[in-house]
Amino acid sequence: MFLQGAVASMDVCRLAPRLGPAVVWLVLALLLATPAVAQTMPDLAGGAEPVATTVVDPFGRDTLRGMVDGLIDALADADTDRAARYLDLSAVPEALRELRSAEFATAIEAVLDRSGGILPTYLLSTAPEGNTDDGLPADEDGFAVIRTDEGSTELTAHRVTGPEGAQVWQVTPETLALVRRLSWTAPVGLVDRLTPASWAVPRFAGAPITHWAALVVLALASLAIARTVALALLWIAGRAWSPLRTGRTAHVGQAVLLPIGLFLACVLFSLASFLAGISVIARALVAPLVEIVAWLALAWLVWRAIDAATRASLDSMTRRGRVGAISVVTLIRRGGKIMIIAVAVAAVLGSLGVNLTGWIAALGLGGLAFALGAQKTIEHFVGSLTLIADQPVRVGDFCQVDGLLGTVEDIGMRSTRIRTLDRTLVTIPNGVMSGATIENYTSRDRFLFRKTLSLRYETTSDQMRVVLWRLRGLLEADARVTEDPARVRFLDFADSSLDLEIFAYVLAEDYDAFLAVGEDLNLAIMDVVDECGARFAFPSRTVYLEKSLTPQETQGVSHGNEDESRRRDRVRAAARHS
Repeated sequence: MFLQGAVASMDVCRLAPRLGPAVVWLVLALLLATPAVAQTMPDLAGGAEPVATTVVDPFGRDTLRGMVDGLIDALADADTDRAARYLDLSAVPEALRELRSAEFATAIEAVLDRSGGILPTYLLSTAPEGNTDDGLPADEDGFAVIRTDEGSTELTAHRVTGPEGAQVWQVTPETLALVRRLSWTAPVGLVDRLTPASWAVPRFAGAPITHWAALVVLALASLAIARTVALALLWIAGRAWSPLRTGRTAHVGQAVLLPIGLFLACVLFSLASFLAGISVIARALVAPLVEIVAWLALAWLVWRAIDAATRASLDSMTRRGRVGAISVVTLIRRGGKIMIIAVAVAAVLGSLGVNLTGWIAALGLGGLAFALGAQKTIEHFVGSLTLIADQPVRVGDFCQVDGLLGTVEDIGMRSTRIRTLDRTLVTIPNGVMSGATIENYTSRDRFLFRKTLSLRYETTSDQMRVVLWRLRGLLEADARVTEDPARVRFLDFADSSLDLEIFAYVLAEDYDAFLAVGEDLNLAIMDVVDECGARFAFPSRTVYLEKSLTPQETQGVSHGNEDESRRRDRVRAAARHS
């Protein structure tokens, strides 16, 4: 068992580059938590008593599924002594047990061959305690069904304490008494009636060769009949609903035809092999394979149905212009496919006899390792749900994410892909995306047209009034400019210009259309300014220079100032005298 765990770990390591880190952590956690690796360790301290280990039954009778498989193997080998270990002979006297054990084993095989069969493998419990919700007493489960005059009767097994002290499953004494009584009256199977008795002597894997040949014929017949029935159902549905005959819906019908036919073939094969009286040994050997094919056919059918439904939804939403729902449908499709894979794997493992209860318990033991390894993946998945719920961006939107400009191409379960203006593809984890600052340009309903015009200081007030009046009329006359708010104001006396502000919103389908409207408005503004005789200002500055004077020039200036002062005094005196 330890070597099996080691080999499985090596396989996971080889597949690690192709698997996600969370999947690798999960598989390793399961491998480390399974009973094959988790052994009971002795106490090295020396003071405590060793922990008692669970007694394992060498015949595989720890579970109901193990008991049935062991019983079928013993019957296939015609080993009545080994078959007796799967029978509860406590009601038989000690002296007759050896004789009766062979009789009971033969009776079980005869009754199941002619009028009964083992339950489907997924109904046979792989838990030591068996099925606890089947309506039977505790530690008792059914493992086969036979036909009697009163109807169908279930053969049961119960859990008892074996000679080695282990809890084991064995066929109940009541079931042994019933099959012994019915073995004398059970009719011969159809295959045995149609073939000579001498043909049944050669045996393969415990069953007559004729029965294996009959299984091959039944398999081919089931496939042919199932395909015919599926075609007939599709034809009838097409007559009842005309879209199934043409267009995309017809392709959907053709796509699901094969999985439907395959599933019907499995059902027909199981029913036909039971009615034909095929040996229970042969049926038990092929039953897991038939169940696996049936589960895979169902998974295939649902897979194609999800593809068809989501494709139709995407086409419908695209025609209606509901682009935002595309991301939701895409995420639902991916989540549904992951669920299909999980259910199919669980069903196949159940048909192979894997104890899913033990694996679920192993998930609890390996939960810490899984949480540590997959916390980022879980964070990104929750981020994707946030993006789908809030829809800050949708597939096809042009946006800015933390300074990154581009078009959203895909919103996946882990990351979002954005095509930048340089045509590069940037992948952003959804955990980061959900916490980023996102500016969605596609969602705006109008575009802002805002300009500041700088006119020269030589512009007169009359010219300014005409310019303002002409620009307001320009905005009002253009139907592509919204009326509210559309304003033109004399804003400020700047350092080297007189500033006007134009503030308006433009109606346009996209950014390219807005650029065309903005170009028309800019040219019209230039014409208005030119026609009004105004000019655009350039940044400018006036500099005043002062010349430095020599001492002689300074003295001359002083005498000149004194003469000027005396002259002014004489003028004032003359004025007072007059």
